[in-house]
Amino acid sequence: MLNQAILTKDNPIADVIFGIDNTFLGRALAENIFQPYTAEGADGIADDLQADETVTPVDFGDVCLNYDKAAMAALGLAPPESLSDLTLPAYAGLLVVEDPGTSSPGLAFLLATIDEFGEDGWEQFWADLKANDVLISTDWEAAYYGEFSGGAGQGDRPIVVSYASSPPAEVIFGDPRPAEAPTAVVEAGCFRQIEYAGIVTGTTIPDAASQLIDFMVGIEFQEDIPLNMFVFPANTNAALPQEFVDFTTIPAAPATMTAAAIDQGRERWIRTWTEVMAR
Repeated sequence: MLNQAILTKDNPIADVIFGIDNTFLGRALAENIFQPYTAEGADGIADDLQADETVTPVDFGDVCLNYDKAAMAALGLAPPESLSDLTLPAYAGLLVVEDPGTSSPGLAFLLATIDEFGEDGWEQFWADLKANDVLISTDWEAAYYGEFSGGAGQGDRPIVVSYASSPPAEVIFGDPRPAEAPTAVVEAGCFRQIEYAGIVTGTTIPDAASQLIDFMVGIEFQEDIPLNMFVFPANTNAALPQEFVDFTTIPAAPATMTAAAIDQGRERWIRTWTEVMAR
């Protein structure tokens, strides 16, 4: 989507783009594909989701470690309390993560580790994870349903990189519906993904485009987001479904980076990660 928007920016094929998140937003902003607009109702959007005058936050989701409650209990292990815990012998062979070069949550988790350990320490952390038998999957579906043991997963790894909204999803789609979520979130090591919408520069219908943006941050649309997209509404006035209140944890201090910092480092970090994991 972003590549098409950049390649066609002199003769745009869309009027509004929705779904670019903060891991690739810097590239979009550098290419000037959006025009400035402040949505009606934007004052209800949390300040920490804002990025630029040309894009409007619509939703956010926290990429977090999830764990299988029953499997961890059977092993006699408490869930990890920090990213560093994952390198301890007790957690050897328990973790599955996604490749940051092919997976959005995989990239988010990589960014969380860079935020946690810094430029001088994140490579060693991943080398230690590799030595502790971390498993790498190509994408979220392969990791969660194929390798993870919790919930609907068919694998034998009790810790996976997923989302803070995954435990509520396990309850909602459980058959029979469980009274409690079989999985839970580890607050340490979460990264906040934020999705934006923007009006494309050069649109011939700016009034209609602005009306769509206004609608997307309005209460009706925002309250429909959790149960349709399994992410959280950007508008703080939107009520959450009860499952999102009862069965998950919204991390108090998730890792974040500016769009510009991610854009500057993203390709280098992925390349270095690939080299570390191939050693």
